[in-house]
Amino acid sequence: MNILGIANDETASACLIKGGELVAAASEERFTRIKMDSSWPQHSIDYCLKAGDISLEDVNIIAYGWSAGFDAERHLLTYFDRIAAEAQNKTGLDVFRERISIEIERDAPKRDEFAKFARDNNFGDRVVYIDHHDSHAYSAYCCAPFDEALVLTCDGRGDFTSLTASVFTRDSHSVLYRAPSIDSLGFFYGRITKLLGFVPHRHEGKITGLAARGNPNKLLPLMKKMIDVEDGRIVAHLGDYFRPFYSNFSDELQSIVAANSKEDVAAAAQLHLEQCVSALVEYYTQKTRIRNVCLAGGVFANVRVNQCIMEIDGVDNIFVQPQMGDGGLCVGAVAGFLHQNGKPKINWRNMYLGPSYADEEISGALSAEPQIDFIKSEDVISDALDAIARSEVVGLFQGRMEFGPRALCNRSIIYHCRDVEVNDWLNKRMVRTEFMPFAPVLMSELAERCFVDWKQDHVASRFMTVTYQCTDFMKQASPAVVHVDGTARPQVVFEEDNPFMHSLLGRYFERTGEPALINTSFNRHEEPIVASPVEAIDALRTGMIDVLVIGNFVARRASE
Repeated sequence: MNILGIANDETASACLIKGGELVAAASEERFTRIKMDSSWPQHSIDYCLKAGDISLEDVNIIAYGWSAGFDAERHLLTYFDRIAAEAQNKTGLDVFRERISIEIERDAPKRDEFAKFARDNNFGDRVVYIDHHDSHAYSAYCCAPFDEALVLTCDGRGDFTSLTASVFTRDSHSVLYRAPSIDSLGFFYGRITKLLGFVPHRHEGKITGLAARGNPNKLLPLMKKMIDVEDGRIVAHLGDYFRPFYSNFSDELQSIVAANSKEDVAAAAQLHLEQCVSALVEYYTQKTRIRNVCLAGGVFANVRVNQCIMEIDGVDNIFVQPQMGDGGLCVGAVAGFLHQNGKPKINWRNMYLGPSYADEEISGALSAEPQIDFIKSEDVISDALDAIARSEVVGLFQGRMEFGPRALCNRSIIYHCRDVEVNDWLNKRMVRTEFMPFAPVLMSELAERCFVDWKQDHVASRFMTVTYQCTDFMKQASPAVVHVDGTARPQVVFEEDNPFMHSLLGRYFERTGEPALINTSFNRHEEPIVASPVEAIDALRTGMIDVLVIGNFVARRASE
């Protein structure tokens, strides 16, 4: 059976399941070069069909995961109870109504866009709509290595919901709790992002990085006045301090924030988010006695929150959907169809699900650029290691492009971890403003020496979706990737996932005794990760990198 999954808003994406296997997935931004492109994902659809060697006529089911609309059975009682609780708060009721009104207005055009595509291509009864947060939940559970799991979803909002807690088994799905979109931890963190001068729904990672440099205690009471957790439920305090929007700040709130350092505000917001999410996980793990937790939704891009969850006494292991944001809803939609119809979980091996390029295509792109010299290498790993030994910045362009927000060494920039100043000068090269250090990449055989309590079955560490406390060995050997709080966000490479990178890392350790390399995404600030050889070559031509290791070729600027 061929199942095409589609999501057509924030980071619009498509994926293809063929015979139960996830054979292709990509986001529109990589093709259009517009960061978080929300346009109809036609390029992504075309790529997936080509990768699966099928046509649109061969698709048996088309599954839509971005917006199924308001469902009385799912939402009505939750909304009735929440409106009743707000009955004595006139301001709160007005905010509640505004939130619902905007969501209705905002979602209808996107849902209509999908419906038109399905209608124009005569899909008829082959169309499946999966609720937004159910899609997030299915995307996490059906890709996780657990038979039974507690699944949390959390984002700004989607289908009138901001968070769900569910129990999954291979043949059942039971929702324990749905939070309406006014009670949104995603909006809470996004509002802090905006108040500190960054772009909400895009720069939340900067707040996470800033937080480690601040003192959370002074402003933690303010955060609790905005939103909190009570008996397994999120409760927003609608009014001057909190509204479920990225705007509409009261003068009082802006004044308080302006009177404090960005670091202290970020620290308080981050700690409060960690405490809220941890309280929810503790509540539902105690209630269900389930010890494996799956996570999806934009809030779980917050790697420190994920670490806190993993460290809860009642949790054995976590899985964070690697494409945790709305770009992953296409996977969730097809996973939902399969699960609801008693089919096995998705068969997938890694996140290398995007386009790849043959040597002929790569050499053609290199030859077309007169400012570039290149050779076909007999040993590109050796050439890459020689460049790193010379303290050159290396761009890696290998195999299939990654699906999701993390570069996992097929479209990455790598460098050694000795230079503690690298975060300043390399970010300037890429026109980035970051407060998190670069992430380390290392082979699985060394991870236990580098991270406290790391275990072989910690699947989240394969995808750079969780932080760990670093050991003294890691701090001394790779200082450039250790944050001020002593943590790092690793990509742990297993040979079966990426033989090329595993070999490179092993040979690097043999040469230097250093366990890790820097891995940062191959892109400038506010640009998508490079997708094609042309974009990688342009990064070399303009000096963002010193050496490009692309397929079996090694390239440099001709002037050198």
